[in-house]
Amino acid sequence: MEILDFIENNTNIIIMILAIIALITLLLQVINSFRIRKWKNKYYNFVKSNDDFNIEDVLNENIKNIEMLRELYYKQTLDINNIKQHVRISFQKHALLKYNAFEEMGGELSFVLVLLNQNNTGVLLNGVHSREGCYMYIKEVNEGKCDKTLSNEEKNTLQKAVKS
Repeated sequence: MEILDFIENNTNIIIMILAIIALITLLLQVINSFRIRKWKNKYYNFVKSNDDFNIEDVLNENIKNIEMLRELYYKQTLDINNIKQHVRISFQKHALLKYNAFEEMGGELSFVLVLLNQNNTGVLLNGVHSREGCYMYIKEVNEGKCDKTLSNEEKNTLQKAVKS
């Protein structure tokens, strides 16, 4: 009962407050309507700026480009892995020693050349120069070791190549 009495006594004030709330709501509706129209115009201008531009075409082209980049990335990954395999088996370490094979010969015309890969596997070349001719010997090296007997020059050169 008290509420009904309050409403009957203050009807004019309540109507004024509701009218003000309705006007504020209407004003906010108009402001939002202008904002929506502004964003709508920007969107349509972006999408249909000219006859050559279509957002759908741009997106489709970007998707195609992404697929091409994925394929290129895959191919390059395969190429890099292939290069890594070749690098592992290629000669990366080396050592060279020139020496006199015989006391009566001078000029250090004999040599030992060691060529190794990452795993210390490769070849040892020994070129021995004498008065009768030049003789070349080759020995296989596996993991830094040779199953043939090595001279002191060959041992030192092999150790030097393994450490390089």
